[in-house]
Amino acid sequence: MKKLLFIILFFLVLINKPNALPLPVEVTADAVVLMNLDNGQVVYEKNPDKSEILASLTKMMTVYTVIQNKEDLNEVITITNADIEALWDYTVVGLEENDRVTYLDLIYGAMLKSGADAARALAIHMSGSEAAFVNLMNQEAVKMGLRHTHFADSFGGDDNNISTAREMALFVKEATKNDLFKKVFGTYTYHMSNGIQVYNDTRNLARFYDFDPNIMTGNKPGFTTPAGLLLASTATIGGVNYALIVCKSTVNEIYSTHVLDSYKVYNYLLDHQIEQRTVIKKGTVLTTIKVLDGTISEYAVLSDKNITLELTPDEFDHLTYNYNVTKQLTPNDEVGENLGYMDILVNNEVIYTYNIYLQDKIYSYHEQSKKVLIMIIILAFIIIILLCTNLFNSKKHK
Repeated sequence: MKKLLFIILFFLVLINKPNALPLPVEVTADAVVLMNLDNGQVVYEKNPDKSEILASLTKMMTVYTVIQNKEDLNEVITITNADIEALWDYTVVGLEENDRVTYLDLIYGAMLKSGADAARALAIHMSGSEAAFVNLMNQEAVKMGLRHTHFADSFGGDDNNISTAREMALFVKEATKNDLFKKVFGTYTYHMSNGIQVYNDTRNLARFYDFDPNIMTGNKPGFTTPAGLLLASTATIGGVNYALIVCKSTVNEIYSTHVLDSYKVYNYLLDHQIEQRTVIKKGTVLTTIKVLDGTISEYAVLSDKNITLELTPDEFDHLTYNYNVTKQLTPNDEVGENLGYMDILVNNEVIYTYNIYLQDKIYSYHEQSKKVLIMIIILAFIIIILLCTNLFNSKKHK
């Protein structure tokens, strides 16, 4: 019964496990996630698992899918009418029928200019049709473990392109492991083979508000009326690499609130000395559990790893720990069995959950006595052998 209870408890912890603090600044965005790219920790969040329309953030997966599945990105293709037709309502690079460009040109056009024509051309020439390419995009999402992400077209015009801020942060974490994707994500201007220059204007919006444009190491904005303003970006602050996802920022007159919201978060990091701090060292005694019918009266639960979290000095000073573990152990409990969990909190907000397992065998008095008896028998046997050997040698010398 106890094992069943803790199996249920363990899965409830996994389902409800909070792993970040609430966003510490006021933003217009509907959903925000700040992720440490170095260890995958979600540092701050707002509605992280709420489904959001992706708009042009869709093009990140379009580009990533091409990079993952096309060997020769310098291959030249000829633009057809199917690539560019009926895109009047969307941002386009300005491709024309019979233009000759490379896959790499289109990758930069889709990411920097957010060109719907470049994204659709990539899809059609890569897979023969946009529908076939979208299936490939969704397969890549499954590979990444993005369970709440779905793509319906290659350029973000369909409101059924959906994900969550958390899963987009996970996408950026995985996609930027690819050197080419990371390079494109961090590029701000590019000359295509057909003479068109494409650029990302996020830096210009940052300069307009006197923000440091070099804080962001890469970004991809997005917008449709239903989706609002979105921005996926990366930054390095205090030697730590971050991904920041901002979804559905309220639209202002110059379409810049996604940038304003993002810099509120980045400036908070700069102002509050966010650091990776070890809150529990490996080998620390976390708690003790009573042992019934064992050779020990209490079992000491030790941390099997260092637990390091992103915290401000004030957050570090206000850490508390709550334990929810089994009340007692017996020799029948097995090594590896889940014993419960420990929550780490800041100001009553759970920021980390550490699952506790039995690491050592617990012996009963009977087992211990049996071991001692066996050792005595073995020792006695050795002594007898030695005595007999000594006696034999004595007679031999006589």
